[in-house]
Amino acid sequence: MHMLYLVELRAVPLLGWTPRWTPTKFLRRLIAAFLLAISCCAHLIPARAQTADIIQTPSSESPSSQIRGQRFAVSGTVIDAVTGEPIRKALVQIYGAHQRTTFTDGDGRFQFDGIPADRVSLDAKKPGYFSEHEMRSAVQRQLEVGPKSDSVVLKLIPEGVIAGKVTTTTGIPLEHVPLSLTYLNVREGRRHWESKGLAVTAEDGRYRFANLLPGTYYVAAGPITPLPETLFAPPPEPKTGYPGVYYPGVADLASSSPISVSAGQQAEANFSLNEVPVYNISGTISGYMPNKGVGVQLCDQSGSPLSGRVQFSPDNGRFDVHGLPSGDYVLKAFSQLGPNQPARAEARLSVASNIFNLHLTLGPMISIPISVRTESRAPAGTGAMNYSRPSPQGLSSPGPPLAARLLASKPGTSDSYATLEGPPGQQSLILRNVEAGRYSVELMPQPPWYVQSAEYSQINLLTDDLTLTDEVPPLTMEVILRNDVATLSGTVIPRSGADVPATVVVISERLPKASPRTGYYNPPREKSAEPADGFMIDSLAPGDYLVLAFDHAEGIEYSNPDVLQNYLSQATHVTLAPNQRARVTLDLIRTGESSD
Repeated sequence: MHMLYLVELRAVPLLGWTPRWTPTKFLRRLIAAFLLAISCCAHLIPARAQTADIIQTPSSESPSSQIRGQRFAVSGTVIDAVTGEPIRKALVQIYGAHQRTTFTDGDGRFQFDGIPADRVSLDAKKPGYFSEHEMRSAVQRQLEVGPKSDSVVLKLIPEGVIAGKVTTTTGIPLEHVPLSLTYLNVREGRRHWESKGLAVTAEDGRYRFANLLPGTYYVAAGPITPLPETLFAPPPEPKTGYPGVYYPGVADLASSSPISVSAGQQAEANFSLNEVPVYNISGTISGYMPNKGVGVQLCDQSGSPLSGRVQFSPDNGRFDVHGLPSGDYVLKAFSQLGPNQPARAEARLSVASNIFNLHLTLGPMISIPISVRTESRAPAGTGAMNYSRPSPQGLSSPGPPLAARLLASKPGTSDSYATLEGPPGQQSLILRNVEAGRYSVELMPQPPWYVQSAEYSQINLLTDDLTLTDEVPPLTMEVILRNDVATLSGTVIPRSGADVPATVVVISERLPKASPRTGYYNPPREKSAEPADGFMIDSLAPGDYLVLAFDHAEGIEYSNPDVLQNYLSQATHVTLAPNQRARVTLDLIRTGESSD
């Protein structure tokens, strides 16, 4: 800041000199001083004006930084996804820097006030409904909070219900009949059987399974042996009972009718049970350690457990089953021979009379070693290495570059996963504690390898299932990996509607049991943007493939050739050569409503 100083100049007389003042000289000096003052002011005024301009210049902050720190309202409505009706008293939660909750009013509306500008997630809940993110194909709704935030619509999916009545063939309601519910879940393109609960009929013979996701279900009723009503103790031994059946009245799961439940639907499944004779079964179990417990389980012929029917005494190994309705069953026993050494025994029974002196001997469960051999065929410079040999630095590899699992083809049998065993640098894969049964073999090599071949005895595991029995000693699974892999990349075209994310599925045409490969396509954020690289799936075996892009692949059993037939007209055929990098453009297959 410039300051103006007025300096008073005084003449100092010099020795021997006397000034001579005249009016004319005084006037000239006064005018000169005045002009000097005006000149100084003229130089100071622009400087002060420039300072004022800098102070008044508007802020150069971006609009997004200007609203940061401000607070806004977030509002919306919660509706029924099926009827479109508003849902009152739904709990709405907002997740951001802080979590807050509120309830919808009578019109299904909600509002949060004072929310900072930021990206937040919204979720709604109410008993009898599923939120969008609980469904496999949806995620939590996200919102950018700001001055232009729109009103949000949250959809709740009403629960499904399966209900019905169990009676005799003459129409008399049956009380205390146990029922089980099995859910057919499709994950990664394959079937998985999941138990979804138990129910018991009431006095009027009715039962109800509620809180069900949309999907496919199987219902089983029985078996049951009603106890005679008597005032005497002990009651007489029952003579008749009712066998276990699957809806609509068949003996096994493979012959039963699936029940499809959609959102908000109440499906009905009634049973009419035939009265049959009941019998007793008894016997012994051997082969278990004195200090180890034994579990004995009775299952129906499909392998599903039946509750509370077997009595067992570990002191003498005796078991008893009383009042069992005639039919086909599986009796299973489990124990431990030592640490991490489970043992089992199994007997299939066709009960048409009393069975005595049945004997089960526990033995080690099936274990299958996996021999993995690598064949390096990649061209020089690709960086591939043989994992079965020591590295150039002398350090041993951690183990075969492969994961494996056995997928059970029916309920009652558990999946099995291979584990690495052995000292560091010499580890090998083994499938331990496998139950007898039929399995699909899933082999998942690590990049840059693919499965060239996989065999068990004379079985080609890339084309056929694996069947194991307790009577035949287990063999070694032989797997050969190669690394002259191909890579597939590309984009997805929606054709109609919005450009949405997609799941890309690559299925071998000649190897039906080879594990399908999947990748994910995310569209460009801006419509005007150049097409992104899209999806990329590497480490593919050379060969012929069908490539499909689904907007919602969840719930589609694409590993099943019969299901795949419905989509073949929209698939793209690709032939990949060793070490090839191919690109494709896929048409989007719309299987359901995309999330808003």
